[in-house]
Amino acid sequence: MNAPLDQLRVVVADDEPLAVQALSRELTNMGCHVVESASTGDAALAACVRHRPHVCIADIAMPDRDGLSLARALRVAAPSVRVVFVTAHPQYAVDAFAEEVVDFVPKPVRRARLADALGRVRRSIAAGEDEPRLIVGERGALHVLAVREIEWVQADGATLWLHTAHRAWAQRDRMQRMESLLTAHGFVRVHRSALVRLGAVVSLVVGEEREHVLVLRSGVRVRVARDRVADIRAGLATMAN
Repeated sequence: MNAPLDQLRVVVADDEPLAVQALSRELTNMGCHVVESASTGDAALAACVRHRPHVCIADIAMPDRDGLSLARALRVAAPSVRVVFVTAHPQYAVDAFAEEVVDFVPKPVRRARLADALGRVRRSIAAGEDEPRLIVGERGALHVLAVREIEWVQADGATLWLHTAHRAWAQRDRMQRMESLLTAHGFVRVHRSALVRLGAVVSLVVGEEREHVLVLRSGVRVRVARDRVADIRAGLATMAN
């Protein structure tokens, strides 16, 4: 019988013994049950298959199999196991969330930040699925942004702006890559430099210069290229059915 959800069962994976000890002790103090620790990606995979924990908390840089490869393997071998990265390698953040991990916690680990990650794991389990999310950096900090919060994405040179109802987040990325990540979550390309989440659309109207415009929940208006209007109409009609 599985442990109750308020006592998460955890596999810890890190090739630094002191890091494993410190993280395991912190997790235990926070009410988690560390079922096994591992020093390589292969060992972590085997432990997750053997114990089926709620979550594997892993570093990214590990011998045999790195954390990204571990996350991909777990989706096949033990898909119920959530993954949280705890790492000193922030450059892998975008790739990490492409692998549908629940959270990305930078080292050195703060207790409050770890508690937030565990809360995300619990909410993910309660919902029965992993909520898609992206990670964005700002002034040296990393922020987790739920995809459902994004209304549209705007390309401005080498920078993408991820617009929510309240603010915009800058992300250094390519529009083609972002489109490939977000298409499965209801986003469509409306013109060369913009993606829009159809779920955020209030109406499709004809603007003053006879061009089509999407009005979003936040009140923002986004121009639609002429050759995209038919696809946008079809997408909105499908959502309405």
